[in-house]
Amino acid sequence: MVHAAAPLLTLSLTSDERLIAGVSFCAMIPWLVLSLPAGVYIDRFDRRKLMITANVIRAILFGLIAFSAATGTLSIWTFMAILIGVGCCEVIFDMSAQAFLPQIVPDHLLEKANGRLSSLELITNTFIGLPLGAWAFVIAVGVPFGVDAASFAIAALLVASIRIPSAAEPEISDEKRRSSFKADLAEGLQWLWANKLIRTLAIMLGITNMTTMFGDAIFVKYAAVELGVTGRAYGFLLALTAVGSILGGLLGDKIAKRLGIAQSIVYSYFVFGFVGVIYFFMPYVWAVAIAASFMGLAGTTWNVVTVSLRQRVIPTELFGRVNSVYRFIGTGSIGIGALIGGQIAYSTNLRMPFLIAAILGITALIIGGPVLFRELRNHIAPEATPAPPSIT
Repeated sequence: MVHAAAPLLTLSLTSDERLIAGVSFCAMIPWLVLSLPAGVYIDRFDRRKLMITANVIRAILFGLIAFSAATGTLSIWTFMAILIGVGCCEVIFDMSAQAFLPQIVPDHLLEKANGRLSSLELITNTFIGLPLGAWAFVIAVGVPFGVDAASFAIAALLVASIRIPSAAEPEISDEKRRSSFKADLAEGLQWLWANKLIRTLAIMLGITNMTTMFGDAIFVKYAAVELGVTGRAYGFLLALTAVGSILGGLLGDKIAKRLGIAQSIVYSYFVFGFVGVIYFFMPYVWAVAIAASFMGLAGTTWNVVTVSLRQRVIPTELFGRVNSVYRFIGTGSIGIGALIGGQIAYSTNLRMPFLIAAILGITALIIGGPVLFRELRNHIAPEATPAPPSIT
């Protein structure tokens, strides 16, 4: 609901493209600032408790937004400040969840588990949440944020109910908790940089996320001005664009098996780069909905495959730190992309961010695609690794 209501609330507070993009920047900048230190602590402390704490704090922050929006006391600057706090909690929760999942799911079911999680999240977020959020915002501005606050409180209770086998609990000694923060962080950095496959994936993701955000940061105004879509219709447009995302979540593991991991990832990057061309040259609701559906299919398939790959390749005891470096490179760039996209739109027009994103994205694929394809093809999955020769 908030994914639809927050841009509409932003547009009601300001029409400046730079400030509209600034809201996205504030929501995503914690990934650039917090992800590296967060990874160290995720490997030191109980990941389930970190997830619970993050959700409780998010419930409080969204409750504050709901109250301020409903009473008309919310300013664009206060909204940005609160979203920074929300973003910090998102970093802790999402990274803890990715490190937590392999503790409760067998290795051979990771793609299926990640796919089902993505599908359920997308269905509730898009087909249910987006139209309902836009509708509720029009009726009462604070309602979507109040419902979101309640949802995080309930989610904290649900996560607290999860029980995992003691054998799956990572061993975290007191000595480990007292070890040097700098040394722990360096260990994660060194592992990622030494692994060419994960390193290349992180860099390619960083470029893609940054360029994609050029347009996403100002999409609510693009939809209003270029497509003539506002209010309730905006929520329904976002829901239509999510069809591909849901299919990707349901079929991601099957697509990976059919095409292979390498082809699935490289083809997804091609779609990421090409979609911006449609947004620039064909600013029509039907064209944008179809293009975004393909973007969603590629994005969710890519996510299912690459998250499972990281969970399988990165050692459990290092996952928090290595994944934090990965997200620092791959997700931290989103906030930067939002600022750049807002400035491009402010200086030129609302379509230009999409064209520039497409040019840069396709260029990155031409340069990095062959390297990524080669590393993915050379990667041997654990179940396919040949047994060591016998020693006589």
